[in-house]
Amino acid sequence: MIVSQNAHRAPRRRAFSLLEMIAATGLVAGTLVPTIAVLRDAMVQSREAVRRQFLANYAVLVLESQAALVMQNWTSGSVNGNFSSDGHPNVKYLAVQTDQPASGGIVDRLMDIRVTVYDDGDGDSTIDSDELQVSFRTKVSKLVSYANAPN
Repeated sequence: MIVSQNAHRAPRRRAFSLLEMIAATGLVAGTLVPTIAVLRDAMVQSREAVRRQFLANYAVLVLESQAALVMQNWTSGSVNGNFSSDGHPNVKYLAVQTDQPASGGIVDRLMDIRVTVYDDGDGDSTIDSDELQVSFRTKVSKLVSYANAPN
């Protein structure tokens, strides 16, 4: 009688056992969940950075326009508004120009210009501490060349 060598061997496995599949699933889930949490936090920070850059661009726009007006007219005061014409009604700004020494100016010689652009999430037209805001400041000297420049 001839006995085949394959008869004494255990049959070859063709798939994983249920226990192995549960262990593999646990390992994948254990590494995937923290990775997704890190990605979510990174996306939140990325969105806030993009929003800050967006507000900074508008702040520079307002600062430059106010500086140009001060160079020509030399008027103190404050201006506020929003960018609803650009499709952003909740993005608002406040620009203050003064030549008073208490604010960093020199009367009739140096004008201090401060601009704050903020995302007015609650729509109350006031800058709240929890709202995203960007501020810039510059100074403009009163020069004869500015006053004599054509408008």
